Amino acid sequence: MYEWLTSIKEPENEMNFENGELEIVPINSTGVLTEMSEVCLFFASYDVLLKTDALATFPVPNEKALKMTMEEIVPHYSDVKQIFIDGKLTEINVRCLKDASKKMVQDKLSVGSYPVIPDLYRSKERDNFPISRKLNYFEVNQAQIEPLYLKETEKLQRFITYSFLAKYGSLSLQPKGWFLEEKLKESATIRLFSSFAKRMVLVVDDKDGNVVGLDIYG
Repeated sequence: MYEWLTSIKEPENEMNFENGELEIVPINSTGVLTEMSEVCLFFASYDVLLKTDALATFPVPNEKALKMTMEEIVPHYSDVKQIFIDGKLTEINVRCLKDASKKMVQDKLSVGSYPVIPDLYRSKERDNFPISRKLNYFEVNQAQIEPLYLKETEKLQRFITYSFLAKYGSLSLQPKGWFLEEKLKESATIRLFSSFAKRMVLVVDDKDGNVVGLDIYG
């Protein structure tokens, strides 16, 4: 195996699903949009590049996560719902990126100033995974990775820390067009997250070496 990777057992899933009385409250997302932050750009790019309307869930375990989600993500989607458990707001679900927001994503990506997104989505094809398959797990030896620091991602790092890492302890990404090979070590995505993640794990299809997941731990 490559020096920058260590084969491990499947990590335990520490994500806790809350039980209680569920209430779903829609948000009327209106207003004129003139800008999109790097936070929304990172998550919205999936829909634009893969031509889909995927449901995205954002945990809001604290006021910082809630404020950033409401101000920087919610206005760009037409279908927005607040999820309450026993009267407590736990997450916000968004779907259907607005046309104006899709154009913002396209315009921002066209200038090439945000290398992480085209690196993360090297392929624009959506995966059709078999019902049963064998997955292998490899922990990234971050001492072997040269961290990448980008001004454009400072706010994104704060948001991920406030939301996903604060609530679940991890964030799971779905790279497209990644294969387990030595040069993956130079991935802008891996280098970026190595600058602040405590741990990173690659999830790899045993059959063809296709990297189907990148798990970031805080």
